Amino acid sequence: MKLFRINSVGTALRALISWPLLVIGLYFLAAFAGSSIPVNSDWREPDQGIPVFVETNGVHVSLIVPMSAAGEDFSDLIRPEHLSDSNIYGTHAMIGWGHGRVYRNARTWGDVKSGDIASAIIGSDETTLHIYHVIDPRPASHRKRFLVSQQAYKSIIASIRSTFRLTTGGRSKAYPAYGANNLFYDSKGHYSAYTTCNEWTGAVLRKAGIRMGIWTPMPGGVMRWFD
Repeated sequence: MKLFRINSVGTALRALISWPLLVIGLYFLAAFAGSSIPVNSDWREPDQGIPVFVETNGVHVSLIVPMSAAGEDFSDLIRPEHLSDSNIYGTHAMIGWGHGRVYRNARTWGDVKSGDIASAIIGSDETTLHIYHVIDPRPASHRKRFLVSQQAYKSIIASIRSTFRLTTGGRSKAYPAYGANNLFYDSKGHYSAYTTCNEWTGAVLRKAGIRMGIWTPMPGGVMRWFD
């Protein structure tokens, strides 16, 4: 009887450990598969167009877009007076969306807190836009440049605009972030293990007709399409 109890406890412990590992493994497998299957597979970068960038810090993938191009202007939402020094107002905005607490607490994977991970997996309406002011960006190993048509660019801007949560007066609301050149903004959307920060970026590009994986929850799932 004692041996039976020991074996039962051992079996239960193995199941307790193995099931979460199995779920995590299946999640990463699905993420790899989703990011490998293209949507808009016939998309080709135009010979002439508006330059857009994707940039990763290893955790988040953000879009870098001009503050003003093709008749679109972000200055009504991303306003110079939001900055402590308006002289660093960018020619471009690097824009990412995600779980509010993860974004505020985690510049790198080493900063991620277990409680924030749990909240992100379960799902949360506590989301934010994180916007850096960038001046004349150039391609780099972590930043990929590509051209889009005016129509695609307008779609990208419309998707970003629709993510801002505005006040009753129609204004965006900004909060301090990691430094003088970047801010957090109130945003709409529900964050979850399915709709991650990187999937938001992938969805914006898919909607604009740009070749992208059908599901891109991880940073590599977005960046791989521009290598």
